Amino acid sequence: MMYRFDTNRWRFLVAFAVLLAVPSLADRRAGSAISADVIQKQIAYLASDDLRGRGSGESGNEKAARFIADEFHRAGLKPLGTAAQRDSQAAIDGAGYFQPFRFVAGRAVGRNNRLQAQLKGMWRGYQPGHDFEPSSISGPGSAEGQVAFIGFGIKAPAANHDDYAGLDVKGRVVLLLAGNPKDDPHSPLSEFAGIRRKALTARNLGATAVLVVSPARSDAQGPPASDFAEASDAGMPVLRIKRAIASAWLDASGRSLDDTERQANDEKMVSFATPVMVRVAADVKKVEKVTANVVGMLEGSDPGLKGEVLVIGAHLDHLGMGGPGSLDRSGKPAIHHGADDNASGAAGVMALARWFAAQSTRPRRSLVFICFSGEELGLLGSDYYAKHPIIPIEKTVAMINMDMIGRLRENKLIAIGTGTAKEWDGLLTEANRSAGFQLARNDDGFGASDQQSFYSKDVPVLFFFTGSHADYHTPTDTADKINAEGEVKVLNLVVSCVESIAGSPERPTFQKINVPSPGGSPGFRVYFGSIPDYAAQVVGVQLNGVREKSPAANAGLKTGDIIIKFGDTTIKSVQDYALALQNYKPGDVVDVVVRRGNETLTLHAKLAARRE
Repeated sequence: MMYRFDTNRWRFLVAFAVLLAVPSLADRRAGSAISADVIQKQIAYLASDDLRGRGSGESGNEKAARFIADEFHRAGLKPLGTAAQRDSQAAIDGAGYFQPFRFVAGRAVGRNNRLQAQLKGMWRGYQPGHDFEPSSISGPGSAEGQVAFIGFGIKAPAANHDDYAGLDVKGRVVLLLAGNPKDDPHSPLSEFAGIRRKALTARNLGATAVLVVSPARSDAQGPPASDFAEASDAGMPVLRIKRAIASAWLDASGRSLDDTERQANDEKMVSFATPVMVRVAADVKKVEKVTANVVGMLEGSDPGLKGEVLVIGAHLDHLGMGGPGSLDRSGKPAIHHGADDNASGAAGVMALARWFAAQSTRPRRSLVFICFSGEELGLLGSDYYAKHPIIPIEKTVAMINMDMIGRLRENKLIAIGTGTAKEWDGLLTEANRSAGFQLARNDDGFGASDQQSFYSKDVPVLFFFTGSHADYHTPTDTADKINAEGEVKVLNLVVSCVESIAGSPERPTFQKINVPSPGGSPGFRVYFGSIPDYAAQVVGVQLNGVREKSPAANAGLKTGDIIIKFGDTTIKSVQDYALALQNYKPGDVVDVVVRRGNETLTLHAKLAARRE
């Protein structure tokens, strides 16, 4: 499906914003296109309330893409969108710069949700939206079976706690309490409190569905509202039910829910099979949307080298109104402006496009400028381009990425990917002679930004970054906090790198990087070394890469493998995989089952310690 914009809807607004934010043709011809004032204005527009956080697939994201496409057009870049768009009327409005792609934006609740229970030989139905509703992690499907009450539903052998001990739940529907005993955040059981982890445990033990009871203090208004922004589900029906329903079911077993909950809070065993039979149906569907990368090219001047390209990129999207990626403590929907992350990078791409287009002599190689969408959802846009390159990936000599370059402090700049080409150290040293940054270097090509998609295709990468801050992924990442003069200084360093790479008669020499295990992340004690492909629509976890000499590599895992089982855990999603990794400690040997083409292989991995 073509990525279309309502051109009449946005044309006036974007044209007006561009007039405010773009230097005159005379200024561009004078070579003064890298302007702090222009960068500040463009970031202010991209991070404005009107664009509502530029969430992929949302109207604000479309406005941002059109703004960038219009700027590419003004700079004189050749549009590199789909041929259908270039040949259509849409090309007149800038759509020729768009490379559209579909993605799973979340899930929606349908009308056919059902919960019925048999009490004393009589079936009773309950009302969706009032008595129960699908959880935000519910999968679609139906189940029927005997209800087993499992306390908090926590199985944590290392903490000497197992709510399932002595009770077989295979073929049964599990009823459990939300949270963990006494909601103690300092308890070793607190890391097992999440409903996704509980559902995974129940699924692995053979349960057919999970029913969740909210604590008494939160149930006054019925089942809590669910956020369906997450794209993946638990692989089984998961419903939240009213406390009064669970109470009636336990009464039929001669138990009191209040008394049972008090015992569970004291970490006593309270699990038992009830005489209640239930029928469950969860009608949850994936919601697909369309977004687009914005792609333009400045053709090189050398007849023998212009067929090779240097990609200069940044992501244009952010978190919209928040959702799972937000670090806002309030948890309430709010515009996440994303000024530094990554309106700063998108403004940098536009500034470089203007600067190189204004020069009287162009680089020998061609420059491809890309603003990616979907980065915040798992590098979706760059992954799509790397898998569907408009210029063949073998013709891409390197990729320069800019993500969060708008908060330069104490003259400190971070360059990531410095080991991915043998020429990079010398190139950066030379480029920094005049810039004079305190330049920190990281050899690794992997990392949570768009350069990773190119590194996984054996393309040398450089990723420039001015560092994280307290406003990261919160509504307070606003344009007034941008250091535009500092960004100009970063871009001047990038200009030097681009001129060197695009002007050299020789391509950079790609290198695979062997780095020590990454630093620790909350909840993870082990290092495995696999790089999930977040854009892959598969059952399991497809790998976009495997770190050199990591436990995954030593076990024989390869790029493209699909992990379908890790130890005792059947893997259906990246979330399943992350939870499975948390069950192990360094030194454990784990069977890893993968699909590789038409084969199913069982590999053996010895997990390593994650560096603190």
